[in-house]
Amino acid sequence: MVTTKKTTTKKASTTTKPRKKGAKAKKAPVKRTISDELIPIEEETWLLQPIAVTMMRHDYSLIQVRILVSIVESLQAILHGILNNKRNPQLDLFKTDELDEDGRMPIKLPFKELGVDPNHYPQLRNSLKMLAAIPVEIPYKTAEGRKYTKATNLCDVYIPEDRSYNKYAVLKLDQSVAERLVSLDFGYHRLGKQIVFACKNRYTQRIYMFIESWIDKGRTVIKTLEFRKMLRLENNYKKFSDFCRRVLEPAKQELKELADKGFCDCYFEYEKKYDHGQRGGEPDELIFHIYRSKNKMDAQLEQMNEMQRRQFQQMLIQYFGFLQPNAAQMANRITAETYPEVMQKLMELRQRFNTTYVKDKAAYTFKSLDQLLKEKEVPNTVVEEVE
Repeated sequence: MVTTKKTTTKKASTTTKPRKKGAKAKKAPVKRTISDELIPIEEETWLLQPIAVTMMRHDYSLIQVRILVSIVESLQAILHGILNNKRNPQLDLFKTDELDEDGRMPIKLPFKELGVDPNHYPQLRNSLKMLAAIPVEIPYKTAEGRKYTKATNLCDVYIPEDRSYNKYAVLKLDQSVAERLVSLDFGYHRLGKQIVFACKNRYTQRIYMFIESWIDKGRTVIKTLEFRKMLRLENNYKKFSDFCRRVLEPAKQELKELADKGFCDCYFEYEKKYDHGQRGGEPDELIFHIYRSKNKMDAQLEQMNEMQRRQFQQMLIQYFGFLQPNAAQMANRITAETYPEVMQKLMELRQRFNTTYVKDKAAYTFKSLDQLLKEKEVPNTVVEEVE
C-alpha cells in the first residue's frame, strides 16, 4: 500500500497520545522512509551507473543512497559523452564551466527530488551533512590493469541557511572523486532510479544495484567477505543466520514484491557455497541467481547491450583500422559481462601501439580480442575482487 502525505498526516494525528506532565516520554520513532508514488517499470528512469560506483564500499543510510543515485543522475551527460567518444578520460574530462574556481564540481540538489516529506527536512539536512564525514572506498584500476582502492569522502556539503521555499543543498566533489564516479574502467550497467527510491531498506538498495549489474548473466558468485565489505558489514551480524535474517532475506522479499507488482525489473534467490565441507556457519561464497521480472520492458532490456556494442564497434573502426563488417562481427560477440574487459584490452592495445610499431593493427587487435572472448565464452561468474 502506498502511503500518501494525506494518509500519513491522518495516521499521526490519531495515534499520538498527549504526554503526562513530568512523565518520561519515549521519543517518537523517526520515519526513515517516506513512501513516494511507485513508478511502473515502463515509466522507469534508467541511468548509466559505473560499476565503480556500484562496488563502492560505504555505510550510507537509505536517504544517503538516494543522494548518491541523484549525484549519478546529475553526471549522466558526462557519462554519455564518454560513451559516445565526445569526452576523453585521458585528457580534460570536464569542461571549464562544469567546475568551480576551486577546481571542484558543484552539484545543486533540490530537497524535493529526494522523495522526502518536507516535515522530515531536518533529518535530510543531517543526512546530507554526514556525507562530508562518512568514509567511502572506491575501486580503481589503472590502464595497466593494476587495482587499487581509493579511500576518501564523497563530497563537501553546503546547505543555505535561509528558509526559502526552494530548499536545496550544493554538493562539491573533488575532481579526483568526480573522475572516479564517471570512470568506466570496470564497465557500467543500467540502474532504475525509482526502484532505488522505492526500496524501504538500505540493504535492498545496495543489493539491487549489485544484481542489476549482473542481470544479463543471470547468476554471479561473490566471496562472502567481499560482499560484507561492500555493505560495510564485516563486523556486524557475526552469526551468518543473523546476516541472512537482517540483510539477505529482507532484500530478497522486498525486491520480489516490487517485481511482482511491476515496480522492479529483477529479483534474486541466493545459496551458500562451502569450499571445505562445512555444513553450516559462514559460507565461503554466495551464489546469486538473478531473474528478470515479467513485464512490458522485455523489448528494451537489450538497449544497454546494443549501446555498448555500438561504442565498441566505433572504436575498432576509428582507432584500430577495422573495416565496418569485421568490426560489426566482433561487436556482436560482446556481452554485458565481457564488455568491461574488452574495453580494458582496447585501452591497453592503444597504449602499446603508441610506443611499439605494429604493421597490421587490425589483425593484431583481432587476434588479441578473439583469444580473450573465446576464454570468456565459457561461463565464468566469479566477481573480480578489488584489493
